[in-house]
Amino acid sequence: MPDKSPNKPVLYYHYAGLTNTGMVRDHNEDAYKLPDTDPVTLADKGYLYVLADGMGGHQKGEGASAVTIEIVNAEYYASSFSISQTNPESSVTEALAQAIEKANLEVMDATQGGGTTVVAAVLYGDSLVAMNVGDSRAYLLRNNELQLISKDHSLVSRLVEMGKITDEEALTHPRRNVLYQALGQGTDVEIYTVREKLKLDDIVILCSDGLWGEVGDPQIKEVLSTASDPVVAIEQLIDMANASGGPDNITAIIIQVSDKEPPDGGYEIQNQSPPPVASLEDTKPSLIEPKHQKPTTLPESE
Repeated sequence: MPDKSPNKPVLYYHYAGLTNTGMVRDHNEDAYKLPDTDPVTLADKGYLYVLADGMGGHQKGEGASAVTIEIVNAEYYASSFSISQTNPESSVTEALAQAIEKANLEVMDATQGGGTTVVAAVLYGDSLVAMNVGDSRAYLLRNNELQLISKDHSLVSRLVEMGKITDEEALTHPRRNVLYQALGQGTDVEIYTVREKLKLDDIVILCSDGLWGEVGDPQIKEVLSTASDPVVAIEQLIDMANASGGPDNITAIIIQVSDKEPPDGGYEIQNQSPPPVASLEDTKPSLIEPKHQKPTTLPESE
């Protein structure tokens, strides 16, 4: 970044991330990672953002999410490809999928019963590749329209797809937190993939269900549309989730696509408390149901 191809706007990414324990939990099983490698590598492989929501109790959930963000980041940037190649989309897609599959195996080995969702996005030039497992989400705000671009691997999502319940009923369904797919629960992991061409002023948000489960899409759209920068937007959204009760950990990454360079050093969130250091002691099992659906990939956007 930036993409300086002829006849294309120069696009910059303004981004920030934040996690919050919420109002009810006494520990944080969420984790996230922003691009933290050198400029040459970022130009060669793009900007990777990863968010994970651990399950399995105090230590296992924290361990699963912590392992996931580090492995996905390390494996992706260790891949031997360059976005200057003829088909960068295929290379980015393959490298990110392999990184998530590696994280799945590492979570199985490290936590022995723990699990985690994951949502990850790579931005390069005017392109986006996003992937998810579980119910941590990716949204795209464009022209004041908020679009969910990830897919929930949850029981209620399947019931909505089958026409058994409505979207409104899914929000309060007693089993709305039950997943049929997550990292750490088996070797055959399903990864949902979406590819988009980015436009100036697009905003991408990755978030755990502690945010989207408490703050509705209209409120998320309003905040993203009006906040002056990604830090302001994240802080407002977390405050809204906590004001709604904050029953779960809350984590978000926001990326704004701009034609202006970000401030030197990026956006720093002041006085942010780091999530607890994970340990891997035995604790209660996670609630994961067996998966029974093949992977789905969206075609590239026009």
